[in-house]
Amino acid sequence: MSILKKGALDTSNQEDAKDTSIIFNELIYSYKVQNKPIEVDFRKLVNWVPYSDSETHYIHKYPAKLLKHIPIFFLNANLTNKTATILDPFCGTGTVLLESIKKGYKSIGTDANPIARLIAKVKTTPLEVTELKNELSAIMSANRHLNNFKTPNVTNIDLWFLPHVKSDLSVLKKIIDSNTSTKNRDFFLVCFSNILKKVSIADPNLSVPVRLKPEKYKSKDLKEKASTRLEQIKLINVFQVYESQARENISRMQKLASINDLGIATVIGNDAKQLRYDYQENAPELKRESVDLIITSPPYAGAQKYVRASSFSLGWLGFCETSTLKSFENESIGREHYPTSLISKKISFGINEIDSRISEIYTTNPLRAYINGNYLREMDIAIKEMYRVLKAGKYCIIVIGNNEVCGKPFNTQLYINLLAERHGFSTEMKLVDNIHSRGLMTKRNKTASIINSEWILVLKK
Repeated sequence: MSILKKGALDTSNQEDAKDTSIIFNELIYSYKVQNKPIEVDFRKLVNWVPYSDSETHYIHKYPAKLLKHIPIFFLNANLTNKTATILDPFCGTGTVLLESIKKGYKSIGTDANPIARLIAKVKTTPLEVTELKNELSAIMSANRHLNNFKTPNVTNIDLWFLPHVKSDLSVLKKIIDSNTSTKNRDFFLVCFSNILKKVSIADPNLSVPVRLKPEKYKSKDLKEKASTRLEQIKLINVFQVYESQARENISRMQKLASINDLGIATVIGNDAKQLRYDYQENAPELKRESVDLIITSPPYAGAQKYVRASSFSLGWLGFCETSTLKSFENESIGREHYPTSLISKKISFGINEIDSRISEIYTTNPLRAYINGNYLREMDIAIKEMYRVLKAGKYCIIVIGNNEVCGKPFNTQLYINLLAERHGFSTEMKLVDNIHSRGLMTKRNKTASIINSEWILVLKK
């Protein structure tokens, strides 16, 4: 094993998972010798793992999913005890949870987005395939001439769904609720959720809903494709699209259910700042020093509008009947919208590298200073929680990216690293992996720009 001159690890001769712990230790050694980040490619570090679909990973689209090779590498490198507990406090749709249970471990996750929590639950719960096929048949053969269905609370529903599509989706949702067992219903609802954008007139190339407009494309080819898609939506058969999606997901579930000795995954809550076993204020908290390994990829400050990207699903699945998109956004770390009364408050941490950068942003854009300052403040609380629940001598892996704020670098990984060390973590090494289309929202606005690489902080308690 050798370190290339440019700082990238040469893993071209890696053949299987046996050497992962050796590679991990060599990386730590190299980092301590060089005292600088090491460039890696996790696809090569675990090159026996295909990049394609596997088990239930692709059961539902979701923006900025964690590359599965990252948790696979660290799970192989750090654990041998099958009673180990893995935590992902920003679990999204459950990439870490799924890879953990495949190795027989217990995994725990939290996420602020109820759609992500639902997908993570379904993705990590093996179901009986014969039952799923029978219930799908019941859905597809059910009477579709229903009048007593309820149109859901979807923001600007008529802007996104043509009349026949809106009607068919409403009928389909009622049929799913009436023709599926309690045990399997979430599976069929996830299938339903995943077709919503496919049958809408939102641009399929963007993670958040943006109306598809052929005229905005300069390329003739792209313009024609967009026009063709709009014509297809006018004739689309919602039930056919749903059946196709459900059958694909049943095949994925069959692969998961065929794995022997699966561990158990549990999505315990919605707040990484308070790791509890329920969403209620007085629910029991995750015990101190009860976790053997943390692998997580927190949201970026103002970089990814997860709630907006899930707005169709939140509305159609009924999450917005008693709550609003704004209320879900307010629970998310990294949000962008705050009351004007807060913006004038400059946040400080007593750490020069952070405070000076926040102050610099404040002179140019107080709102952007508050967005990034509060992001770090809430991440600080979450890091403190991670430290509390992690066992002594164990690792916390944080995958994070830098970006720009007001035209200048915002060194997020450094700031997260400094906050972690303040709580007692030691930095064992830093790795850098270039992003290869992870579904990230890149160019957002003129005050916050592109994220083009991921930093992996390997921290130890």
